[in-house]
Amino acid sequence: MIDRNSWLLDADELPISLDKWQQNVGLIANLFHAPSVCIFQTNAQGSLVIESNRNETNPYQPGCFIPRDAELFSHVLAELKRELYVPDASADLRWLTHQEVAESGFVSYLGVPLRWPSGQLFGSLCILDRVPTDYRPQYFELLKTFRALIESDLNLMVQSQMLNQMTLTDELTGIYNRQGFRTLAEHKLSVAKRYGHTYGLIYFDLDNLHSINEQLGSDTGDNALQALAQAMSSELRDSDIAARIGSDEFAALVFVRQQEDMENLAIRIQRKLNLIKQQRDSMPPLTTSVGAKCYQANSDTNVDKMLEEVDRMVYNLKQKKRLATVGIDYSSHH
Repeated sequence: MIDRNSWLLDADELPISLDKWQQNVGLIANLFHAPSVCIFQTNAQGSLVIESNRNETNPYQPGCFIPRDAELFSHVLAELKRELYVPDASADLRWLTHQEVAESGFVSYLGVPLRWPSGQLFGSLCILDRVPTDYRPQYFELLKTFRALIESDLNLMVQSQMLNQMTLTDELTGIYNRQGFRTLAEHKLSVAKRYGHTYGLIYFDLDNLHSINEQLGSDTGDNALQALAQAMSSELRDSDIAARIGSDEFAALVFVRQQEDMENLAIRIQRKLNLIKQQRDSMPPLTTSVGAKCYQANSDTNVDKMLEEVDRMVYNLKQKKRLATVGIDYSSHH
């Protein structure tokens, strides 16, 4: 899956081949006789080289990361949000101390912004040279033609993601279904292990859904499920994943520092669920059985094992609860 706020190179799979991008930048380098042609992805953290022409004189190779505070022509382009052409930086006082000029010897830069279909900036396609240039208008048009090819691929990625979400999303609650959770969570786990992040799994089981459906009707039961999904979504961060993985079972993969963080998060979600119930007079009391476990980055586990472990915790908890809830009449709360 593609997260437009994450690096493209971190995606576990893409609907297009980046080999085609590499061929394009190689062709541009030959046509412009330039030592460096790059496709940068840029966000608040900096810029990452997605593709570039492969030669020994090009310091920018795929996977190369440049922090946002570094002096980069492409960072200037991102701020301007338009094409940028610097024909001879050595003749312009504004650029003399620029990092790419002073350290890498690049004195010419031509770049065009790359955008997602929404108009959000993806990054830039740029040409750098160590000698002054005087590109004619035809060269600008040629570069824009290559830009259109790359942006067409970005559009294909988004369309493919939208189709995937139709099969990976729970229709009732709007959050991911079990298949969607497994797909995204496996990718998130690989990233967490790569960067040494601690993560955890929280498992929610909505108590007594069967009794609610029998006594108050399936619409009320559906509203209860939607309320729990809403409570989870409101308390989780964008980097976390929430899903409905069974009829009354929900899970969240979260990034935390310690077990206590997960317990506090579970408490906040239950409080949010209580608040939603208070705002809806027709809804019965809603409680959950919760299991949570924290994992270190070097843990030898996967999504299925994590779900099995935490599901067992919740099952044992629900068995104890059933002894105390047999015979509750939810219709008296309606």
